[in-house]
Amino acid sequence: MTSLLDREPHTRGRFGPSPDEARMLLTVAFRPVGLLLAVVTAVVLVTLVSANSDLTGTFGALAATWLAVHQVPLGIAGATLSILPLLPTLVLVHAVSSAVARPLTDASTRRDIGWVVGAAIAGPLAMAAVMLAMIHDASTVIALSTPNALATFGWVILVHGIGAAIGCIRGTWPSLMRTVVLPPWLAASFAPAARAGAVLLAGGAVVVAASLVLSFSTLGTLLESGGGIGGALGLTAISVLYLPNIVVAASSVVTGSSAHVGAAMVSVTETTGGQLPAVPVLAVMPESSAQVWWPVMLVVPALAAVVLGRACARATTSLVDAVRSAAAAAVCVSVAAVLIGVVAGGSVGTFGHLGVDAPLLGVTTFAWCLVVGALTAAVTAWSMRRHDIHGWHEDSEAEESESDDSAGTSMLGEPAALPAAPDAAPTDTDIVEAETEAETTDTDTDTVETEDDAVEADVVDAEIVDLPDESAEPEKPGGTDTAP
Repeated sequence: MTSLLDREPHTRGRFGPSPDEARMLLTVAFRPVGLLLAVVTAVVLVTLVSANSDLTGTFGALAATWLAVHQVPLGIAGATLSILPLLPTLVLVHAVSSAVARPLTDASTRRDIGWVVGAAIAGPLAMAAVMLAMIHDASTVIALSTPNALATFGWVILVHGIGAAIGCIRGTWPSLMRTVVLPPWLAASFAPAARAGAVLLAGGAVVVAASLVLSFSTLGTLLESGGGIGGALGLTAISVLYLPNIVVAASSVVTGSSAHVGAAMVSVTETTGGQLPAVPVLAVMPESSAQVWWPVMLVVPALAAVVLGRACARATTSLVDAVRSAAAAAVCVSVAAVLIGVVAGGSVGTFGHLGVDAPLLGVTTFAWCLVVGALTAAVTAWSMRRHDIHGWHEDSEAEESESDDSAGTSMLGEPAALPAAPDAAPTDTDIVEAETEAETTDTDTDTVETEDDAVEADVVDAEIVDLPDESAEPEKPGGTDTAP
């Protein structure tokens, strides 16, 4: 927390926040939900005015929309609407994570993190209580039922808790990695899991785009059912908001699971017809039976598993750790798939349940990532060791050379004595070789001694000559006898 780093020493023992910290905490608590309330107000007013409404029940519609962004199930005219668009919820989670990460730093303490996280959850809970009161008051005017309070607070805590957790990780990542001690293979599994999940969602998005292009005529018919430009724009906006839900459903289909829209069902092997809501984005649902080439879409989870396995192998240093990391990443991907499958689905009145089979999605995702991912990790790790990507061979050679050097050198730095040979009678050849070596050694010794004598002689015979003193006066002529 930036402000906490600059406080004076006498304030460090205080439990409560200082005035500057209180202002920062209020910003974290109410800025994201306040911006959401402003956007929701503008959207509701524009929608009611464009529909020529008398603005009756405006506050109820505003509160219901605010809660819908938090995935709180709503009761409208006796029908339950629990499948809600994911796009605004994802934007809200990003805003909360940014607000939480901004005041946190690498030097933030647990107390600092606790205050920020508490503010990020307490503010939305207070707003949720206000929204429940507004809906209860408006239920006497419009056909809107008051949501369950426990479910409302639970969804608000879940959405803002996820955003706060992401913000804490973003703001305190270096210190978090130093504090939380995890096995290296486990710490290396999170990034590959995220990459695999991104590949699965990207594959689902490609399938949705291709389906919309192939069903262009049906898409145009659904847009015309809006009854004019205003209705077409409204249906388009709804389709865009629900687009992430459709991408999740398509990702479920390509993994081998299924997606349901009421009685209608689609998978890579079969389809079942049924009545669909008049939402243009649902034109992705096939109008015919399953085609022979649809199993080709299974290449998407296979590619995601390959990406996972290669990333795990490159992030670890041994084959066993690579396989362990791939297994842990497979668990992470499957758990995330189940959670997002549950959130992306729900019911719409008489149409029934819309969404994916979340448990089956978790099983298929885990199977792909575990089998293909672990096999890819093992093969990649073996190939990297074979080609010495991590320098394992160089390390082995260095260790062997060091062991050889230590074996050939004594503890005092002198060459170690070789083991004595067994006693044997010397032969004539051995005697001759020994005499020759002795003569050579004596000759070398004489040469060295001669060189030393020569050096000493040169030093002894050298004559030291004093240089004339330049400051002395020159002698007069005839003062000394000089040789001609």
